[in-house]
Amino acid sequence: MIEGYVNEVLEPVVEIGLKRGDVVTRISAVVDTGFSGCLCLAEQWIDQLEMTFEFAEPYELANGEVIVKDVFQGNIVFDEREQEVDLILTASPDTLVGASLLKDYRLSIDYPKCIVRIERTSRGEGEHKAQI
Repeated sequence: MIEGYVNEVLEPVVEIGLKRGDVVTRISAVVDTGFSGCLCLAEQWIDQLEMTFEFAEPYELANGEVIVKDVFQGNIVFDEREQEVDLILTASPDTLVGASLLKDYRLSIDYPKCIVRIERTSRGEGEHKAQI
């Protein structure tokens, strides 16, 4: 189980690990169920993760604008498990955990207590490649 917190602007935040070789760098990431991909990585962290280019894909932003983003593949540690995921990069300072990474988990947010919990469900017992 992953435990996180609700920050001062009411965003649910959890910790993930970025893997580069044998080194894992732990960073905070905002849980964003409105983002259907796996991971939107803040560019400030690109040196902490080995990535390979996969393809380019169009994304529709909340304002209706469609942009094309490069999709990369990299290894992260999520719920103490190393996972190969698809990710995109953002100039924003916030890294986002998206719905595709959460598909085998139950997310609960207790806003009054500022607690975030992400629990693996029985459906997610096998390892899988999370995709955008």
